[in-house]
Amino acid sequence: MRKNKFLALLLALIMLFSVSVFAEEPVKTPEEQQAEVEEYSNYMQKKIVQVYAHSIADNYYYGIDDEELLFAVVCNLIDEGKFDINSVIKAMIGALKDEHAAFYTPEEYKLMTEDVAGEFSGIGVTITENSNGVLVLSVIEGGPAYKAGILANDYIIGVNGQSTEGLSSAKVREMVVGPIGTEVKVKVRRGKDEIEFTCVRDTVVVSQIESEMIDKDTAYIKLDQFTSNSPEEMKTLVKDLQSKFVDNVILDLRDNPGGDLNAAIGIANVFISAGKIAELRYKDETKNEFIYSENFHAPNFDLVVLVNENSASASEFLAMAIQSRGAGDIIGTKTYGKGSMQVLNRAINGAGFKYTVGEFYTYTGKRIHTVGVTPDVYVENLEIKVNEEEFVPIDVTKLSEEKLDGNMVMALEQRLVAVGLMKEADEVFDDTTKDAVSRLQATLGYDITGIPGVGEFMFLNDYDYSQLDQVIDLQMEAAIKHFR
Repeated sequence: MRKNKFLALLLALIMLFSVSVFAEEPVKTPEEQQAEVEEYSNYMQKKIVQVYAHSIADNYYYGIDDEELLFAVVCNLIDEGKFDINSVIKAMIGALKDEHAAFYTPEEYKLMTEDVAGEFSGIGVTITENSNGVLVLSVIEGGPAYKAGILANDYIIGVNGQSTEGLSSAKVREMVVGPIGTEVKVKVRRGKDEIEFTCVRDTVVVSQIESEMIDKDTAYIKLDQFTSNSPEEMKTLVKDLQSKFVDNVILDLRDNPGGDLNAAIGIANVFISAGKIAELRYKDETKNEFIYSENFHAPNFDLVVLVNENSASASEFLAMAIQSRGAGDIIGTKTYGKGSMQVLNRAINGAGFKYTVGEFYTYTGKRIHTVGVTPDVYVENLEIKVNEEEFVPIDVTKLSEEKLDGNMVMALEQRLVAVGLMKEADEVFDDTTKDAVSRLQATLGYDITGIPGVGEFMFLNDYDYSQLDQVIDLQMEAAIKHFR
């Protein structure tokens, strides 16, 4: 018995040893390991292509098959002779025949998402470039550059010890932005002095809203684009107007190309009382949904919304919602007609792409895409040729005086209006005039002082105005007349 047990134990040990020895995999050569890596990489690339094709085909509003997308990839591979994720996505987006679909490089995607978000991590300056270098046009109050001491009209000549000479403003922007909380040293030229500032990067919020009071009862709000922070900005502004007992509001959406649709929904909630405001429709009809305002305390403004043929997308959503609910009157010309919604996706390599996933309708079922929003009051602005004969003559002999007289201010402002640097000439040399002169000086590469000299006046005097059009804003006049 003991002998049998011993033999059994020995046999088990031999078998265990044999299995462990013979189960050990042979060492692979570098070539074999490389082949395995390439095989796995090829497998993953195929799966990624498959996933993108399925996702786009499932969600593209106007319908397309996986096979069409994959065929586009194959054709692109034959034409280009190479395979990479960027070319795959480009080929699929191109196959959609969707005018609002697009592919973005990693750099473009980063800039676009910052624009849509309305914020980025930087130092809070607006810059441009001229013959003298990269100029700081404005500094956001309370931002890192503002706190450090950088001023408008400074020239950025270095970032972190690297000269910016010959660089574009876009390249300088790349050098300045970075992770929140990190330091960046910015060297500027201010007059004849060179000064270096240390800025601590932070989230910088870019406002797309401008406002001013036309009179004590009427406020004008210009919304240039819809970003994720626009609803909160608008809510704060509206509360301020209510506290001042403002009765009338002009909301200007002209030339607003759209942006974040959720921002448009948020702003609709600011102006429109509780209830349905729109319907969103998708390829999968079970996902269709009504959008509601949840505001039970909407302001009691007499509201006018200005639109034109360049008001598109989110602008049309807001105008449509206000009009269909009777929350305000629409004045201007018919809008662009982009009532579709796009989804923006990030690819695994940092690139991005977007395509149409749905359309928005009025809550009563009226389509906006390709149709546009028809204003309640149709008004076209008047474009006329600039008549230089109507300008006040420039008397250069008066430039030596300490202060420009009324005629010279009017002569200056008329020409600044004609070239698009001012809205109207009022014969008063104030901050608006000074700002327009500063922008002219920046364009010409002059020192930025805001005070015009002989060079500025001579440039404006010799300018060829014959091809310029001047816009008479009849739409704004109609809005003001509406209140009166």
